[in-house]
Amino acid sequence: MGGNGSKTVMLYFGPQHPGVPGNVGYKVWVDGERVVDAELVPGFLHRGFEKMMEFRTWEMNVVMGYRFCVEDPDSLELGYAEAVDRIFKIDIPEKAKYVRMIQAEFGRIASHMFWVNFMAGVTGLRTVGFWAIAAREEILKWFGWVVGHRVYHSFSVPGGIRWDVPEGFKERTLEVTNKVEDIVKDIESALLKNRVFRARTQGIGILKADDAIKMGVTGPSLRAAGVPYDVRKVVPYENYDKVTFDVPTMTEADAYARSVVRFKEVYQSLRIIRQAVEEVRPGEPHRIKLPLAAPKGVGIARIEAARGEYFIHIVSNGGRQPYRVRLRSVSMPLMTTAVKHIIKNEEVTIADFPIIVKSLDPCSPDIDR
Repeated sequence: MGGNGSKTVMLYFGPQHPGVPGNVGYKVWVDGERVVDAELVPGFLHRGFEKMMEFRTWEMNVVMGYRFCVEDPDSLELGYAEAVDRIFKIDIPEKAKYVRMIQAEFGRIASHMFWVNFMAGVTGLRTVGFWAIAAREEILKWFGWVVGHRVYHSFSVPGGIRWDVPEGFKERTLEVTNKVEDIVKDIESALLKNRVFRARTQGIGILKADDAIKMGVTGPSLRAAGVPYDVRKVVPYENYDKVTFDVPTMTEADAYARSVVRFKEVYQSLRIIRQAVEEVRPGEPHRIKLPLAAPKGVGIARIEAARGEYFIHIVSNGGRQPYRVRLRSVSMPLMTTAVKHIIKNEEVTIADFPIIVKSLDPCSPDIDR
């Protein structure tokens, strides 16, 4: 029993609830309509990928590294390839760097569109979510054309890219960017200008900059609090230092600001793709063939994924397999300390809770790895 005659009740929220970010659940303590505490219940998708990668070869692990997060696999695929490149101490061909960037940015847009689908769903705007899936579908069809797979791609590999891009790559890529941009403009207008969406998100789930930094929050959730931190700018990798793009920020630090930032990021990703595709020239080398066995060493990659900074650390003792693979989860602080902080500092209702969680956009598989 709580004070003043109140009664706190514990409810299970997920993993089957449509407002839960994937294969996790929450224990949610409520006092009437108000959520007074929440505890993450992970483990529904534990696969032990990090350990499994120690028993598989360098090339076999390409198809495991990106499974840490199905919603944004391309950033992880790129991160694994980069870390192994550094163990081999190689500089991959320029063409491969630009193609990797295009892959990563299309992956970022696809991830943000997936987020729109879920965010629109928890605010009752399903039609907008369907439009987002239509935009994502154009990207998945592009991936199917380029690499033969729609969701998981195995394209960025140690040494460069697995094979050369198909004929007509530039024209088809620019066509897709134009089509996606047109759809995204409609989605942005329909979602961000909607009175219901504004009412449900503005002033809700505030996560200020100082608190976000202390918790280890990165990505759109940090930039929505006014911090222009983006690994692509701070520690450029591939050829991000050779293209022009902005780091969108907001200052309100609420669920609405996080939504605005993601839409702005989509346009910057399209901007990067349009510049990068101009540098992909036919006939240039796209891959350095590596030996089967790696030298002893350490490979570290920092990647700006759709949800924030992934830190990938690989140790090689020499030979055909890594000694250790370690991933720093983007989503752990989003689903634990950030949610608890917001509940402690705001009056969060049961209806607000899924909106707050979705606005942070965690990817639950990256904690169950």
